[in-house]
Amino acid sequence: MAQRAPQVSTATATRRPCARRRVNQWRRLLCIPLATGAVLGAGAVQSAGLVFSDNFESGKVTKWAQDDARDLCQPVQRGVDGSAPHGGQYMLQCNWNGTVGWNAPNAFSTVKLSQEQWIYTSEFLLRLWIKYDQDVSHTFGGKVLRFISPDNLDAYYLIAQMQSPSGPAMSVWQAFNGVAGPTFWGAGAPLGDHGWHKLEFYVKASTSANGIARVWFDGVLVQEVTNTVTGKIWAPLHLMSNWSNNPGWEHGANNHIYWDDVEMYTDTGVGGTGQLSDASIQGGTPGVAPNAPSAVEVF
Repeated sequence: MAQRAPQVSTATATRRPCARRRVNQWRRLLCIPLATGAVLGAGAVQSAGLVFSDNFESGKVTKWAQDDARDLCQPVQRGVDGSAPHGGQYMLQCNWNGTVGWNAPNAFSTVKLSQEQWIYTSEFLLRLWIKYDQDVSHTFGGKVLRFISPDNLDAYYLIAQMQSPSGPAMSVWQAFNGVAGPTFWGAGAPLGDHGWHKLEFYVKASTSANGIARVWFDGVLVQEVTNTVTGKIWAPLHLMSNWSNNPGWEHGANNHIYWDDVEMYTDTGVGGTGQLSDASIQGGTPGVAPNAPSAVEVF
């Protein structure tokens, strides 16, 4: 099948009933149900809802998985610079350490959310809050959030361009089904200005050219891709990823990032109000979910 280049558009296409694509690790046929014809308002109850959340008030990271041998991020009540949580008594603290080897366990601390924690059929929305500590080095390169499939065909990462004032967000759709997607360079999105910011990510995963990807920064839509093959597997989710020591990208031992009020909504949840596609959804509970989505062979 010929792949269409990503387009910026507001058009919405009808899903095909079933598609498949082969990956090395997971081989399962997953059928994408036909879209319903109903149009939901922001207050309508839809077949989607909250399937995962963590405000870190437990003081633990038991809802998350460790990423290989990397150090785990830890809940704290105050940041290194005195930062308070976005809400409640705790927030998650992670760190990059640029004084050790790239493969050292403490080169960056991280947490991982495996696919089993947020199963979807084709749609999901991630909402969370993030804050950069005052100690973060003013150089480029720290990937702070990442979605990446086991076969690397579907991938996204987020960077604050700390070499520039206020650290504008760099939002990179690294691959849609193996094809490079667009980059947003951060106009009006000061991710690294040391304040709390709300991030929202929506994906309508599709192996046909009707997929959608959107990013909101503090409630404002800053990036949208429509009418493209967006692939199928967007897991796991990583809070914190690598920061390379390329020339000019050097960073010190202390570069702290804080996270709070993480919420994941999918189309296997139930009882939510609002919509996934415009980031208005609130509430709901996990439904009876199918097995974790597996990409299959396109034909």
